[in-house]
Amino acid sequence: MSIKNKPIAFIGGGHITEIILENLTTSKVVAPENLIVSDPDKVRLEKLNQKFSVQKTADNTEAVNWGDFVFINVRPQVVKEVVDELSLTPILEEKVFVTVAAGIPMDKYYKLGKELPVVRAVPNPPSQIGLGIIAMIFNEFVSEIQKEEILELFDSLGEVVLMKEEHINAATALSSPASVLLFFSSLIDAGARIGMDREMSIKIVYQTIVGALAVWKQHQVPVVELLDKTCTPGGISEESVLTLEKHGFQAAISEAIQSAAIKAEQLGKKIKEER
Repeated sequence: MSIKNKPIAFIGGGHITEIILENLTTSKVVAPENLIVSDPDKVRLEKLNQKFSVQKTADNTEAVNWGDFVFINVRPQVVKEVVDELSLTPILEEKVFVTVAAGIPMDKYYKLGKELPVVRAVPNPPSQIGLGIIAMIFNEFVSEIQKEEILELFDSLGEVVLMKEEHINAATALSSPASVLLFFSSLIDAGARIGMDREMSIKIVYQTIVGALAVWKQHQVPVVELLDKTCTPGGISEESVLTLEKHGFQAAISEAIQSAAIKAEQLGKKIKEER
């Protein structure tokens, strides 16, 4: 059976579910009638039904029984409640559970079945327009065919990077667009401070960032090589790089990512302790 015709269930009708539904239905990866969403909020369910023509239910167990693939798209604090509820009813172990709940390791879902196929995925915000990077982990019970089907499901969100679970917090920190957006904003402000019209500053900064990354993508060389070619000795670019280095630019970026990874780990531990 094609993935297009396989039933897929979503536990939780929040923002991430809406993003996934948007991408799946727009790209026609899955037929809308094969999608079901479970959520206690009837208003939310009606909105998703009207927008995507998906099935709806307030019964999590009904959704799980209906789907071959089951997405657990609830807040981390709610995962235990959902797992406890679902564990009361036997679940066929050929079903694949996909979790996007931050900080919850895959083994917390084994209460549903000792050999349950589980996938842990962390899509970043640009996934909403199909340009995301999705950190992903498969447990040992996910078959090769199921892996291919999961990758097909996530293809419309962006590029998938497979990794070990021990690296998931680092991936979460590194894939956040926050530092990139802050850099973008800082460059725009810098242009405005030296007298440039703000709209013109935005246009120049945006195209400079897009162009620089496109050059790197085309040549696929170490970034430092492109940096060396850009910085003529005694030139304008070299002056700006020297000033950034004087203020610890690279060290600040490195520390920011490290602290974000530690924060992700701490949140995961906090949730475990609360459970």
